Amino acid sequence: MHYRYLGKSTPYRGFFRMEKHKVEHERFDGSSVVIERELMERGDAVALLLYDPAHDEVLLLEQFRIGPAARGDHPWLIEIVAGMVDAGESIEACAVREAIEEAGYAPHNLRHLGRYYTTPGGCSERIDLFYGECERDHPLSSGGGVAHEHEDIRRFWVKREVALEWVRQGRIASGAPMLALLLAFGGK
Repeated sequence: MHYRYLGKSTPYRGFFRMEKHKVEHERFDGSSVVIERELMERGDAVALLLYDPAHDEVLLLEQFRIGPAARGDHPWLIEIVAGMVDAGESIEACAVREAIEEAGYAPHNLRHLGRYYTTPGGCSERIDLFYGECERDHPLSSGGGVAHEHEDIRRFWVKREVALEWVRQGRIASGAPMLALLLAFGGK
């Protein structure tokens, strides 16, 4: 299967960038089609599940999110450490930086869980998922995020099984924490 770019424009630049792509691609029946698609250019991100094996607890975060608010849903989502990869930064370094900024912990035993696209039909964002360990009783700081990014993050610890139950109940309704919990502990 082949495709080729026919053009690209950028009709909007703000917190995100909106691009318009024109592409010709081969179809499964052997014919081809020309399509135009808008794409939100988001960049690459990481998400990190922090776990304290001594207490069998995971660190979860809660923060306001505009997506659910715009739909009239409860806008404070239960999530895990996550953030955008800076230019020239490795995904591992980003995971550690975000853990310190948002949660106040520096992880050890960092393990890559996988990589996925959030909404590939209209967004370029790709997330690398990580698992890391830390000691609940030994934070480096109170976390809470970075002031200039207007982050307001509440951190809290819950038993691993409680977090998995929250995924099953739909109480955790964001993709990164759901997937990280299932990949790290779904078989336990």
